[in-house]
Amino acid sequence: MRTVLRVSVSVGLLALLLWQGDVDLSAVGGLIGDALRERPAPLLGALLLYGVLGSLARGKRWQALVRPLGYPISLARSTELFLVGTFYNQILPTGMGGDVPKALLVARDGGELGIGRARAASSVLVDRAMGLLPLLAVGLLALAAARDRATPAVALLLVGAGVAGVLGLAFLVRVGWWLPKLERLPLVGWVLRRPPVAKFVASFGAYGGGPLWASAGWGLVFTALLVASNGLLGRAVGITQAGWLDWLIVVPLVALSILLPSIGGWGVREVSYVALLGSLSPPVTADAATAVSLLFQSLNLLMALVGGLLYLVRGDVRVDEETVAARGEAAGSDEGGAPR
Repeated sequence: MRTVLRVSVSVGLLALLLWQGDVDLSAVGGLIGDALRERPAPLLGALLLYGVLGSLARGKRWQALVRPLGYPISLARSTELFLVGTFYNQILPTGMGGDVPKALLVARDGGELGIGRARAASSVLVDRAMGLLPLLAVGLLALAAARDRATPAVALLLVGAGVAGVLGLAFLVRVGWWLPKLERLPLVGWVLRRPPVAKFVASFGAYGGGPLWASAGWGLVFTALLVASNGLLGRAVGITQAGWLDWLIVVPLVALSILLPSIGGWGVREVSYVALLGSLSPPVTADAATAVSLLFQSLNLLMALVGGLLYLVRGDVRVDEETVAARGEAAGSDEGGAPR
C-alpha cells in the first residue's frame, strides 16, 4: 500500500503539473539542451558540489554519528552506504526507501561491537534530521535578511518550518534534558514509556553533544553545497532573477516537501520548484523551474547509478531483498518504526 501511495502521488503530481501548470515539455527540453550545449560549466560545477563533495559531506555527517556508537566506520564506507541507500530511494519502487538497507548494513557491520538495529536506525534518523534541520535554520536566517523576497505564504511556511527545525535540533542536542520533562506529560509520557519507543528514544542519548554538533556542522557544509548547486543549475537554464538569498529560501522548502510520500521525490520536487520559484518577483517561468528540477533529479539518478553499481559489484553492500523487507517490517513494529 505504501508503494501504491508513493507511485500515485508522484504520477498524480506530474500529471497535474503538465496539465494545469503551464509546463511545455518541448520548452523544458530546449532549456536543458541549451544548458548542455552553451553552459556546461555550471552543470559540471553542480555535479562536483552536489554529486561528489555533497556525497562526501553526507558521509562525514553520518560517520560523526555512527562512530560514537562504537563502530569505527570509515568515510569511504559511510559514503558507500549512503550511495547504496540513494539507489534504493531513486531506483526501486519499494515502500521501504533507502533508510532500511543503510540501517541494516550498519547493524550487520557493527553487530559484534554491540550496535543493534535500534541504534543503527536512530543513526539514520538523526542523520536525516542533521541534514534537514540546519537547512531549515539557514533558510530562516535568509528570510530574515530578505523578507521582501518571499510572499506571505512562503514566509509563513518557512518561519514555521525553520522554528521547528531549530527546536528539533535543540531537542536532539539536549535530549537528556528534555526527555524527563516530556515524560511527566500524561499522554506523551505514556507513549515514551512504551518499551519499543523507550528503547528507540534512549538510543539518541548514545551520541552526546560533541558528535551531534559535529554532525550538524557537516549538515551546514552540505547545506552550502546543496544551495550552491541549485543556484548553478538555475544559471545553467537562464534563471537570472533569483539571487543566492532566494535560493536559500527556496531550497529548504523543496527539501521539506520531498518528505511527502513519493518515488525518489518525483512529482513533489517539480511542483515545489514551480510554486516557489514562481512566487519570486519577477517570477521564474514554470518551464525554467521544471528544467532545474529535472537537472537536479538527473544528479540524483547519477548518484543512484553509482550506488547501484556498488550494490551489484560489492558483495559486502548487498542486502537480500526479502531480508530487507522482512526486517524492515520487524523494525517498524519492534522499534517504533524508526527506519521508515
